[in-house]
Amino acid sequence: MSASETAGHQPFAGHAVFAKNASPLSSSPYGDFTDRGSALGGDTVAKRPSSIERIRRLESLESERLEEKVRKEERRRQVIAGVKPSGGRHDLVDRVEQATRYPMALLGIAWLVIAIVVVTADVNGSASIVLVGTLFALWAILLAEYLIRLVITPDRRGYLKRRWVEPATVVVPPLQHWHLVGIEKMCLLLQEAELRVEAILRHHSLFRVLIAAAATLILGAWLVLLFDENAKGSNIHSYPDALWWAIVTVTTVGYGDRYPVSEGGRAVAVILMLLGIGLIGVLTATVASVFVKEHTDANKEEYRKGHEDIGQQLSVISNRLADLERRLGATPAEVAAADAAAGGEPGTNSPPGPDQGPSAS
Repeated sequence: MSASETAGHQPFAGHAVFAKNASPLSSSPYGDFTDRGSALGGDTVAKRPSSIERIRRLESLESERLEEKVRKEERRRQVIAGVKPSGGRHDLVDRVEQATRYPMALLGIAWLVIAIVVVTADVNGSASIVLVGTLFALWAILLAEYLIRLVITPDRRGYLKRRWVEPATVVVPPLQHWHLVGIEKMCLLLQEAELRVEAILRHHSLFRVLIAAAATLILGAWLVLLFDENAKGSNIHSYPDALWWAIVTVTTVGYGDRYPVSEGGRAVAVILMLLGIGLIGVLTATVASVFVKEHTDANKEEYRKGHEDIGQQLSVISNRLADLERRLGATPAEVAAADAAAGGEPGTNSPPGPDQGPSAS
């Protein structure tokens, strides 16, 4: 070795000591601890993706549930509304309805006004006959308009299926204003209301609670009638009276027109009062829970996006930790190879190895 080469290595004189002690260090207890730490670190890195996978799996399941809910809603709307045909006599039916919906709505209002006059006012003689005849005439006009549209349409079965609520507007003329909103839309709204009520009744088995409460109410009315029917000073002498009293007691209204006077009847009254308080609490809590659940489902998409971002960040952190743990137990050559694979320059961020001297200043 030349003198210049020897002089080149003199500033890093401790390097020889480091190289000499490198082998004992690896075989020392500290080296074993380092190896165990690396092994534990490797196990930790191996377990981290499982946590991320669980998060992603939960997000995937929730996303599929929401998508299935949207698909069911869309299928339900299509089933209710159906595919509205167009062309030919279908367009003629639509034009007839567009031309008659406002006049029919006015006739429905007129029918309601006349019916109120007939029922509430003291009308006798020919005036009463005229009013009743007017009611039937208006009803006949509404029925004729509906039958004309039903005869014109080429697909009567599909027409009735899409507009299943329309016969009610003929039987009850004040409902003719539904034509202003749209019969198909009203069918959809009524179906949605039915599904909403069904969801509330199924939520936390509310339907069973209501059945049990109704059975208790009917039984309580019978028991009160049994105790008070022949009691002195009692004003409950028939089952309708007892049922009326039970209803106003359970609903916590308490008109006071009927009340038990016997000891047994009052004991039943206490039970029905407690039942009424509990029933109102259950109804309020169930309805509130349904609305909260719907609000939560509406925000699921935002939560899902936020969880996806968290999952991506955890994945990046996990990769960086794995890279750090590899570097801690790697040789300088392996670190340089990792830097090159990552797109960096070899040796840029790594400490000088045993065969590398410090750069000349």
